[in-house]
Amino acid sequence: MLLLIATLVLFALAGWAGITYAKHALWRGLLVAVLPLIGIGVVSATGNVLLAYVALLPLGYFAYKDRGSEYDILWPVIGLVAATWFWTYAAEQSRHATVVASEEKAAAYRQSSEADATNAAQTIAQWPQRAATLKLHRGKLSLSDTGAELVVPEHWRFIDAEPLREALSGTKHFPGFGVIGWLVHERVDITQLDTLWYVEVDADRRGHVKAGGVDDSDLEHRKGEATARINAKAFAGGAPSFSFVKFREAPNYDASYDRAVWVDQMSYPGETALLLDCYAIKLGKEAQIWFRMREQYEGARELCMRSVRLMAGKTQFASGSSYGDYSWPMDDNSGFDLGEVIASEHRVDD
Repeated sequence: MLLLIATLVLFALAGWAGITYAKHALWRGLLVAVLPLIGIGVVSATGNVLLAYVALLPLGYFAYKDRGSEYDILWPVIGLVAATWFWTYAAEQSRHATVVASEEKAAAYRQSSEADATNAAQTIAQWPQRAATLKLHRGKLSLSDTGAELVVPEHWRFIDAEPLREALSGTKHFPGFGVIGWLVHERVDITQLDTLWYVEVDADRRGHVKAGGVDDSDLEHRKGEATARINAKAFAGGAPSFSFVKFREAPNYDASYDRAVWVDQMSYPGETALLLDCYAIKLGKEAQIWFRMREQYEGARELCMRSVRLMAGKTQFASGSSYGDYSWPMDDNSGFDLGEVIASEHRVDD
């Protein structure tokens, strides 16, 4: 709410300055009105607050040059400087609140999982009975509060994450933070953890992700570096080590579906063979829906990739929440493009 108020105030002051300076020349009035908005838009995309004030420098020059005339915009410019500070403060508060809330939820999930780790054997033993009671969903589903809907494909079923968390604490199948649920094929026996496979559905609400950077030539190298940094932090916390080897299927972005698909080749502890992690991501205005199949053998590559791509294709954001509905500076921006997300660079500082 604070960010919305700050944005409206800035719009009003920019309009005041633009209307006043349009008496001089229409193009100058438009320039004066647009520059402050460009400034905060650039801040939304880059996170560099200084650029918002740089955008006001031409207005300061105009205010000084035409002071005392009918084109005097001194007071609107002073107001814009104050409003820009107010907007950057509100944007930082909004970002901080989002980060704190995410960290608190993540910490709660970690504590829950760690507390039950010692009971993993008992959990696994009880799984067949618990699995038999899980509710399997079909048809159209609303995916959390992301504004997205998934039409569950024929022969597939959706299972909510909460009962899975209660039943799988301490196991490698425990749904992590952000996971909405699983999509399981009807031929899969969910009571058998040793042979269980599924598509994990995850919602990420970091803000708008620009559909760019997928074809960057250094993307694979950056993915390796980011994964190494993420692994180092996880390993320091007692988690098993893992590493990214290469893209087994290079990232591909389909603008007609606002969807990217790719396959990572990974090295995991305790595995003699390299395994595959398959990903598809559906872009929305401020949220992204992820579909993942992890730790699959090479022989399952086609099934793995087709499954995640199918689920992303069956997902649609409602009107007002789709990728094309994004507008700055009114909507939240993650500061990352799709290439950076695929390279896991958005997770390095989590």
